[in-house]
Amino acid sequence: MATEKRKRKKSKNHHLEMKEQKAPTSNSSTNQRQKDKTKNQGSMTLASQLKRKRGTAATTALPPEWSGVSNCTAKFLEPDDGENFESCVRECYQGFVYEKADDLPKEFHEKFTSSFHGLDDSGLFLYDVVQPGGKKLSLTFVTRTLVGDPGSTYKYLGLRLFSHPWCDIDDDGNGKVIGSLCDAQNSYGQTLIELGYSKKCTRALYYTGLLNKELSTRTNSILKNEIAPSVKDGLVGSADYSLTLINRMEPTTVKKDLKNDKIHGIGKTSVSWHKDSGLSDFSSIAVYHHIEGKNTATNGNEISPWRVALRVADEKTRTPALSVPLPSGTVYYLLDDFNHQHEHAVISGSSSLRYSSTHRVARAGAGTWQYIRDKCRKVISSNICEQVLLAADSNIKPAFEACTNSTQRKQLIKEVQACHQLMTELEFEWIRQWYIQGRTHARLHPYWKELIKLLEMYHQQLGTVVRCINSALKSAKGDIVSEDLFDVTIEAIENRGKLRNEWKQRLKDSIFKTLEQEARPFKCETLEENDDVEAAVVRDWRGAFVSKEFDEVNADAEQKSNKKRKRKDKTAGLTKKEKKRTASNWERMKKKIK
Repeated sequence: MATEKRKRKKSKNHHLEMKEQKAPTSNSSTNQRQKDKTKNQGSMTLASQLKRKRGTAATTALPPEWSGVSNCTAKFLEPDDGENFESCVRECYQGFVYEKADDLPKEFHEKFTSSFHGLDDSGLFLYDVVQPGGKKLSLTFVTRTLVGDPGSTYKYLGLRLFSHPWCDIDDDGNGKVIGSLCDAQNSYGQTLIELGYSKKCTRALYYTGLLNKELSTRTNSILKNEIAPSVKDGLVGSADYSLTLINRMEPTTVKKDLKNDKIHGIGKTSVSWHKDSGLSDFSSIAVYHHIEGKNTATNGNEISPWRVALRVADEKTRTPALSVPLPSGTVYYLLDDFNHQHEHAVISGSSSLRYSSTHRVARAGAGTWQYIRDKCRKVISSNICEQVLLAADSNIKPAFEACTNSTQRKQLIKEVQACHQLMTELEFEWIRQWYIQGRTHARLHPYWKELIKLLEMYHQQLGTVVRCINSALKSAKGDIVSEDLFDVTIEAIENRGKLRNEWKQRLKDSIFKTLEQEARPFKCETLEENDDVEAAVVRDWRGAFVSKEFDEVNADAEQKSNKKRKRKDKTAGLTKKEKKRTASNWERMKKKIK
């Protein structure tokens, strides 16, 4: 018995010893998990970290109402308002910062001025025909051009702007590393000159790219010193600017049709109230502006300086707007989340031309040549596309691989759907956006000339694939045909038809008649060859296919299935999604009762 007790005691002591030995292992495991967590956070993109810790633009809270609003009746404040202005900026406009011209290097101003003049002399500034709210078309009050990473675009108010590259490019349209100002004057820019840009224009584009890098560095410094300390974990948005929208603005003495700001009474707006769109959440914006010559009074009239106006993006707010006159050579910043819950406008000066360069971080993903190029290559290399295009090259009918199980059928549907979606995206987001801007625009964008042709070629190849699929659907033969294949085809064709009708109305707008001939939309032969079958026809094919399948399944029970057959015939042409939306028997009965 004593021996048994000693054994149990020894076993207990042994267990405690083992537990003590495992303790360090447990701590080690915890440390490893912490390391893994840190490593995972380190591997997350900045956008992912910001979304996780700070939310999105849509979830960003409005700034607090200004504490001095009860003692101030002004609709807007200016620097001359002293402490009222300063306190309002501190409380409600955190993230608005500007650097005076004297605080910036002389060479910085010289290069920006040289760039503006080079772009202007090259004819790159154009008016845009935009569609605010997707309704009536209008002509912008300013001329503008987009410069940025090779292949970048910027879409606003229904129009896609195609950028001019600010650095050399390779054979696939990608950018090369920007060198120094000295390089820009000497060896750099050869690939742009070979595309068709003049030496003067190439130098202006290169200067813009180099100055963009300088602005990015300055922005990051301000973010670190002024914004990061007040943000959780010091996590601020990006200032790695990928493009700049450069505006050329005429003063009120020249541009007579500018509209007054009716809400705040600040003055005539060259650029009306807006948030910059298509940008990465929490990304900063930097604007350099240059005013030609000196403001001089004309006919005894009072001089009105160019100003930037800011307001909280909330109709119910009582916080006054700001009106800030900025001398030539000033850089102002809208930092971090400022663009989320604030709007800005440009109030026109009375006597001098103004250039402004607005540097931004475009949202990652869609909207670049690299994105659409890679997407085209991926879809064209899919099984279904390769089968059809190889057969087309050999002028033979494609023999589709057998779809004998659900996995193969799902993959086929997925590939056909990708074909349709890409075909639609190419037509309405790229090709039509290019041709609506006119021949002058096309001539001034040599970087894009061959790339647009490539996109048209991809569109034609996808058209070949879609026609082949349609042929299979019409015959209703082969194991690739299914209700799901009919459905993705019907939905895609109807969507394209709707978009084409919208573009047809857009192109009929009388505003295009006010433009010079070379600035008007011109025809794209690729789109003229459109031969999409009508969706109604495909619905008929679907109905015939479903009815045939129904007959085959119910061949032995024909008498019992007559009523079912009639009901089936009525819905055979509907897609599965449409059938789900069809009212139930009970809903129909309730309607009859009413």
